Amino acid sequence: MQLIWSGVAPDYGKVKDSAAAGRALTGLLNAAHDILAYRQLSVKAESIHLVSGDRMSYLKFAVATDRTAGNAVSLSHLLAVNAEEARGLGDLIGGNPPFRSLRIVILSLEGDFAINRLDLDPESPGGVSWYGPFDRELFKDIALGFALFVTHMVANVFDDDDGEETFAESIEWIT
Repeated sequence: MQLIWSGVAPDYGKVKDSAAAGRALTGLLNAAHDILAYRQLSVKAESIHLVSGDRMSYLKFAVATDRTAGNAVSLSHLLAVNAEEARGLGDLIGGNPPFRSLRIVILSLEGDFAINRLDLDPESPGGVSWYGPFDRELFKDIALGFALFVTHMVANVFDDDDGEETFAESIEWIT
């Protein structure tokens, strides 16, 4: 997050296969869950969209591109759909299932990819899986989109955040 905040793209050079890609993206997804839970948005789909569904919010970071900003918005929509389903399932079972039960599958296709969400499963540990051939450039685009989402959430911790707060001030508020 601090690299993105400073205008530097993270180095994902150590991620060399599908398994490592899944672990890295799961870490970013878990960070997003932590921020959403902190903001008390984890079961409020409309709030997730309100705070994080605008591409322009991500393009303000120097390392963002249209594609990575789109990936951040895709993650936002997946989390919002998950929140809505969690609320519905919670009504049925009498309590909210764990927000981390969200499973995301990255389908790597010939030169492109799709981000799909699997059905909510309260028994699932959640996370991200990479299916198909590993492509380093595709992975970087997706990982940067996820990292933009998390960074944007940290940047907007303050309700009256006008963009003037530093990374240290925002992260200190969270911790």
